[in-house]
This record gives sequence, C-alpha cells and structure tokens, in this order.
Amino acid sequence: MSVADKNLQAQPSIRVLIVGAGLAGLATALALKQAGHDVTVLERVPELREIGAGIQLSPNATRLLRRWGVLDPIRKYAFQPDLGSLRSYRGAVIAKPRRAFLVEWVYRAPYLVIHRADLLKVLLAAVTAHGVKVKLGCEVTSIDFSKASLRISTGEIYQADVILGADGERSACRSALLGHTDLPVSTGDVVYRIAVQRRDISEGHPAWELMKRDSINLWMGPDAHVVSYVLRDDVLNVVLSHGDRSGNGVMYGPQRADLKDLRAKFSEWDSALQEVMNVKESDCTKWSLLHVKEMASWQHESGRFALIGDAAHAMPPHLAQGAAQAFEDAGVLGALFGRLTHVSQIPGALGMFEKLRKPRTTEIGKRVFRQKEMYSIDDGPEQKARDAKLAWGMMPGSPNALGDPFFQWWLWGYDAMADAEKAWDEFLGIRGSVFSRPLLSWVPVLVSLIGLAVFWGGYR
Repeated sequence: MSVADKNLQAQPSIRVLIVGAGLAGLATALALKQAGHDVTVLERVPELREIGAGIQLSPNATRLLRRWGVLDPIRKYAFQPDLGSLRSYRGAVIAKPRRAFLVEWVYRAPYLVIHRADLLKVLLAAVTAHGVKVKLGCEVTSIDFSKASLRISTGEIYQADVILGADGERSACRSALLGHTDLPVSTGDVVYRIAVQRRDISEGHPAWELMKRDSINLWMGPDAHVVSYVLRDDVLNVVLSHGDRSGNGVMYGPQRADLKDLRAKFSEWDSALQEVMNVKESDCTKWSLLHVKEMASWQHESGRFALIGDAAHAMPPHLAQGAAQAFEDAGVLGALFGRLTHVSQIPGALGMFEKLRKPRTTEIGKRVFRQKEMYSIDDGPEQKARDAKLAWGMMPGSPNALGDPFFQWWLWGYDAMADAEKAWDEFLGIRGSVFSRPLLSWVPVLVSLIGLAVFWGGYR
C-alpha cells in the first residue's frame, strides 16, 4: 500500500519550494505532496532532456519507491539482475556474490538497474498526476533564507514556508547557503562510459556474455575498475574508471571521448572489454568523478531552508548509493512533514531531518572511498589477500563492503520512512527506542542474516 492510499494528510498544508527537478527534487516533491502539502518545483533548464545512463537501485531505494506507489511502473523499464560477478582485470571470476531472488526475499524489496531517463520519466509523471507544479526555465538568482523566498532570472519572486535545495552537485543553493561559490571536487579519477547496441555484438563475439540482462559484472585492476550491465533497448552500459594523471583539470560534465586513449589504458584487461572498445558504433563520453566537501550543516539558521540529495552529499558511485540516498532524504522529509500540525514546527522537522540523515550519508561516503580503493589495488600481496577473502563470498569483515552481511543489512535493510516516524514518535514520547523492542522481534533479522551468509558463503 502506498503512502497516498493511507491518506496521511498533514494540517495545515505547508507551502514547499523545491529547487531542482532531478531525482532528489522529484522524489521529495512526491513524498511531500503525498503528505498533504502544496509543492512547487523550479527547474533551471527549459526542457527536461534524456541525460545520464544506468542507475542501480538497491532495496533501501526500491522500498521507498513502493511506498510512494511508483515501483510497479518503474519495473516496466528496469531489469532485475540475477547475479553479479567480481572479476580480476584479466577476466578471471573471483566471486559471484548476489542472487536476485535472495535479495528480494531478505530485504522485501528488489535490486534493480534502470536508465536514469526512465526513472525520471516515471517520477515526473507521478508528481504531475498528484498535482505538483513543475516549472521549467526558472533559474534561481537569489534566496532570502529568513523569509523563505527566492528570485529567479526573470525577476519573479516565489514565496513559501520552506525551501529545499535539490539542484545537484554543482548546487547554486549550496553556494548561496555558504556565501561563496562551492564547486564539487574531483576524486582524482576520470570516468568513461561506453554504450553498445546488442545488434553490434553478434553471438560468439567475445563480449556476447556481457549482453545478458540478468548480469552485473565488475572488473578490478591496478588504479582502475569497470562495471557493465544491460539497460533498455538492449544497450550494454560499460563504465570504466581510472586515476586521472592527465593534468587537464576537472571535467564538470560529460564530454566526447577518444577511444584510442581508453584502449591504451586498458590494453591488458579482459579481452571482452577490449572488444567492446573496438565496436565501431559505440558511443563514448568521459567526465571527472566528483564529490562535495562535508558541510557543517545542510540548513540555514532560520530553519526554513535545507539542502537535499547531491546538493548536500554527492558521493562517488562505488556503492551505487547516489539515487538511494536522495530517495532516503525524500522518505525522511515526507514522514516528518506528514506529522506536522503547524508551520512553526518546520525548523524542528528540518533539524530532525539533518540529525537522521547527516551521520548516515557521512558514513556511507567514507565507505564509498574505501570501496573505491579496494577495487583498484595494484598487483601484489595486498591484491592476492583481497582476492582470497573475496573468494569466500559473504562474510563479516569482507574487503567488499557489500559482501559484509552486517554492513549490507545496515545499508540495504534501512527503512528511511520508518526510521523518521519512529524518531518523531520518540520525540513526542509516544514509543520507546529501538532497543526497547522484545528480543523475539529481532529473530527475523537474525534469521535473514544467517541465511544470507550461509547461502552466499557457499555460492562462490
């Protein structure tokens, strides 16, 4: 049952302005509208175009999409990969740690891959159907944080009870909050994306096995790693990341790339990958891998403005959590604002939002960089020790963060809306903390973790 079906209407209706119509902005608009509020989304560009490529949606994301009533339409465009493989850069399979049916059984939510444009299309249709006002070509030029108002490039002024900045990693809202331009910084890596049509890879081609819709493949090598999976229209999405020693500066958006340089960099890698780079009609772009610096706070002292999504906590993709963390932001805000009874409670709700979200995104960000380092170890004793541990599959303390059952449960088993609802009730003194639960209530969690470890530990 979706949140809308439960008819969780807050009184009074709060006027919300969201800057940015990306994943964070649209998901938050949907969550807040379903909570009974008056929501307007302002987007800088005059037209929403198809941008980006593949996105992985882990159970902590799809759990929320189900509650918002959009998981079924999303599944029409998405694939559910049945297994993944961790490989050495020369192609040898080290571990196969994921089975789709088990993930959905344990977490009660699926793991999906989808094209970003399709995900945005579903969310845009949902917010429009719910009556959210989405206005394009509205570039924000200034924000009055104390009045919760903003001015756009045409001179028009918008007034609200609360403003949420969801304008991405190159956020104008973040710069306005800090009082100076604050661009994202490079991780020191450059990313290449190659898109190959199935028709350009015949059966028997070395890369044919990569075209299976039920497979995510990841290669690990010196100072680099590669991920591949299939998207809609049978397009093979291959993302290659390596340390950037070019000295050409930061690339803040996709640029056309020359495959010659890429072939030279990955000349000793799996022959299947090299053949993908040799497909004549393949489309290749590149950009710098970015993240944002940790902020002291995401909100203004007035209590009427906060940053969300990549504007607050953009992180590299090594745990596939960019979209998921944006959706968690939306889920927490929807749950908290669904319990407000007066506009005077907005500062308290934003404070609780940051208290719930900031420590979690900070920890995930740290784990992402450790995962990045694990993927790109040079050949030698450290690499051999890593591979030996990975070969054991699911185990506590695995070098692969997602291969540690306890970390995986913490990451994928999280229910953002339930956590926010519990925090609000505890604030009001309605119910006790999570540690006051009867011991038997933890049995399903323990059984799931044990089953996960036993099954995956033997699947290698």
